[in-house]
Amino acid sequence: MEREWTDDAGGQRIDDMSKASFNVLYDGPALANSEMDVRDLAPALLALGELLEEANSVVNAGRAQIAVQVKASFKTGCFGIELDVAQSLLQQAQSLFAHDAVATAKELLEWLGLIQDHAGNLIAGGAGLLWLIKRIRGRRINQVVLLDNGKIKIVLDEEDIETEQKVLELYRQFRVRSALEAVLKPLESEGIDTFAVTDLKQQQRFIEIKKAERSFFKTPDTEPEVLSDDESDVNLQIVSISFQDGNKWRFSDGASVFYADMLDETFAGQVAASATSFTKGDILKVRLRRVQSLAGESFKTEFSVVRVLEHRKAAAQLRMNFQRESE
Repeated sequence: MEREWTDDAGGQRIDDMSKASFNVLYDGPALANSEMDVRDLAPALLALGELLEEANSVVNAGRAQIAVQVKASFKTGCFGIELDVAQSLLQQAQSLFAHDAVATAKELLEWLGLIQDHAGNLIAGGAGLLWLIKRIRGRRINQVVLLDNGKIKIVLDEEDIETEQKVLELYRQFRVRSALEAVLKPLESEGIDTFAVTDLKQQQRFIEIKKAERSFFKTPDTEPEVLSDDESDVNLQIVSISFQDGNKWRFSDGASVFYADMLDETFAGQVAASATSFTKGDILKVRLRRVQSLAGESFKTEFSVVRVLEHRKAAAQLRMNFQRESE
């Protein structure tokens, strides 16, 4: 690891940098001449950069920046890519978080499973994110146990897997998983059947992902988390109605227009039987249910009319104050 810094006029350290390198390659009959279609290569390279940026964001929480540079590195019969990772520790972060350890570029690559130690071993206990995903193979995780030694035990139906907490943090992050899935997208192409991580000196492969294993690296579906679920009595103006089961009605609350499920079966039945008629601008006083949920990064609000309390016709005449003469 190399660290560099410069001084400002006041003699204070401005930048603290760590560097590390790793090597990946794509292999298959289509790459026999060490040539790769730019339509496969360019998105994969961008995804590699995004993978490092997201991992750095997860682990260092904005206290450092990552820059990834590509170096030419070819091996006969496949397409290899060597990448340099330079990490800069922000001056503001140094002053605010001096008591917190910032993971270096080398440590990030270890937790991702993109480099080995000098003895040729996969380190960061559990061997990093790539190894962990290959080991889990898309199976359901039943439980996660915090061990006394500071590591994590992942409990599956058939076995338990031990890994580092940081590796599990990366495993859980949707953006990290999405970037990694994009790195492996070239495996969808005809004639590209292997993605591998190699050591820098011998270029021997220590992690291989075959085309058949790509499904293990698919970004998991997000499970919606309900943030709020409440009901209130409100007045809504009808914009459009639906006579088909399951279709949503369209309403305006005076500030915005939105769709809502009509759950009042009695009222919906009256509408379907033409027992209730509507004119433009009619107002319904309803018991409105609003559910806000978060699925990954998708924030959603859904509405449903639980019960129609009152149907008020739109004003067709001028309102006047009538009185009897005798009064």
